[in-house]
Amino acid sequence: MSHKFVIPLLGLVTLVTACAAPQPTWRKAGVSADDTVSALSECKYQIGLNKIPEAQQKEMLGQCMQAKGFRWRTH
Repeated sequence: MSHKFVIPLLGLVTLVTACAAPQPTWRKAGVSADDTVSALSECKYQIGLNKIPEAQQKEMLGQCMQAKGFRWRTH
């Protein structure tokens, strides 16, 4: 097979495989996707408002979401 066909084929296989795998996200039983986005936005707003250093922002975001009852899960 020529390289003209192999590289696009590998790209397509990678794309399809990545789309099929469940991606982790914040989840909480009985909470809609819209409400999850709202909770996440509130946490990000509070982090920005309190001028949390960039090195600590990811940890603080996780703690904020967990405090609201969310867990980082794939399903």
